[in-house]
Amino acid sequence: MRIASRLMRRMADETYRQKLLDECQVLKPDLFLAIKGVGITSDLIQRIKKTGARAAMYYPDLHFEHPGILQDSFGEYDLFITTKTFQLDYLEALLGKDRVAFVSHGYSGSVHRPVFRTVAEDDYQVDLLYPGNHSAYKQKWLEDTVAISPGPSVEIIGNRWQESASKGLLSACRMPGARVGVAYAEAIQAARINIAVHFGPAGSDWEDLVSTRTFEIPACKGFMLHIDNDEVRDYFRPGEEIDVFSTPEELADKIKFYLTRPNLRATMIERAYQRCVPAYSYAERAKQIEDFVKVRLEY
Repeated sequence: MRIASRLMRRMADETYRQKLLDECQVLKPDLFLAIKGVGITSDLIQRIKKTGARAAMYYPDLHFEHPGILQDSFGEYDLFITTKTFQLDYLEALLGKDRVAFVSHGYSGSVHRPVFRTVAEDDYQVDLLYPGNHSAYKQKWLEDTVAISPGPSVEIIGNRWQESASKGLLSACRMPGARVGVAYAEAIQAARINIAVHFGPAGSDWEDLVSTRTFEIPACKGFMLHIDNDEVRDYFRPGEEIDVFSTPEELADKIKFYLTRPNLRATMIERAYQRCVPAYSYAERAKQIEDFVKVRLEY
């Protein structure tokens, strides 16, 4: 069965690549844009470029060690766009500065938006929400915070939390699993405080400074406490639109502070929303990509 599964996957991958090539041969696009590029081989890019297209990659992930990410294909892209500032030096050394660009994460205007017109203090469903899939680093942050400040109610939405963290310090937390689309936006807006901590170190010096939730939480009109770094300060003003923390102790202190100040939270939510929407939307990010394509590829 394992052999059959591998053969079926190989056939599916080949069918997928042939379909992409067929479409390019018919449509003759100016640009072939890969989003993360799973399954895209060097040979496929070369053949697509023979149709007259230029090739660009938009890569929105922490590292390149994922199944189906074929790093030997990176050299075939005319432009490689990353959402991670810490990848720039590596990519520029690999491909050259003229072939590398940075465009940050964003939010989807059709999904990440307020569900409720207003949310009164009594309408909130939980004190603290962590929206995101499980990682050991995230779990440690939440465990340390709950140990210091056990009073507030906590909900964690995302994959793999129930099987990884339902015992011990997080056993009292609600873990309903993944929430997507409107349910995700509703969960964010219905929490008094949303905590933004990212995946953690990825076996190298690379570590997320911001992620999609950095922009999704304000776009859904959620109040955000974000792990502190220079990059998040480039997008939001701490103490005015969001707030930041560097230790579990500081996070616990700010949770206590903001839970007792609903009017301040409401003011900051509105300021963060105005800062984020529409400036940090994927529609605006797409315009940035278009500008890079026009300038770097001389369209």
